[in-house]
Amino acid sequence: MAYQLKIGLKLYSPDTDLIPDSARLLKKAFLDYIELYIIPGSFENTIAKWKGFECPYVIHAPHSIHGINLARADMRETNQMHFNQAREFADSLGADIIIIHGGNNGSFDETIRQIAFLNDSRSALENKPRVGINNERCAGWSPEEFHRASEAGVLHGTVLDFGHAVCAANSSGIDATDIIRGFLAFNPKVFHVSDGNHDSERDIHLNFGKGDFNIREFLSVVPDDGLLTVETPRVQSRYLNDFIDDVSFLRNISCQKT
Repeated sequence: MAYQLKIGLKLYSPDTDLIPDSARLLKKAFLDYIELYIIPGSFENTIAKWKGFECPYVIHAPHSIHGINLARADMRETNQMHFNQAREFADSLGADIIIIHGGNNGSFDETIRQIAFLNDSRSALENKPRVGINNERCAGWSPEEFHRASEAGVLHGTVLDFGHAVCAANSSGIDATDIIRGFLAFNPKVFHVSDGNHDSERDIHLNFGKGDFNIREFLSVVPDDGLLTVETPRVQSRYLNDFIDDVSFLRNISCQKT
């Protein structure tokens, strides 16, 4: 059966200089949507340019690097403030998905409380590694936690990051296929894919072919209506050429579902 990938390009909200190149790739059917990661404080100076680019958008709220940590009760006010900026982008761009992370070095019970406090049905929780790149303890790494969020009525949507799932499986001594299957039960709206090291606990993002992930196996579980965001690195001087190379790689191995 033919497999039609819906490819997303991940950009940051200040990356307005890449809009012309993105528009050309959209016209050439090399991408289907933009996943826009929101840098706090960027709305006023960038929103007019993003609105001028007629493209479907998925919004990614800031995570702990940029001031949101839903697992920490002492950050509730700051979390709300930064999430509201992501909400502004979603409202202005007509996005119906706002990706959030569960946070770290705190409690997933607090994550559940804060998702309820954000009160936005567009929120989609992304799975995390069990251990962060700085040895932080991540919240929201297991399907069991997602079940708890679902039972609490706050799991409006999910995002499956394949690399994060592999890292979490390695930290937990379980099979990555099992943990991926566990997250698939929530019918993810968006999928994140990059290459990496299959035996590592640390989340690294490599261009396709630079690691040893079974990318074909990942693609085989993405439904035809799934959104697949490419989260591979880009060398600034090459503009979007790294993205073009990675999309070509995906298309070459995804002609048929396996």
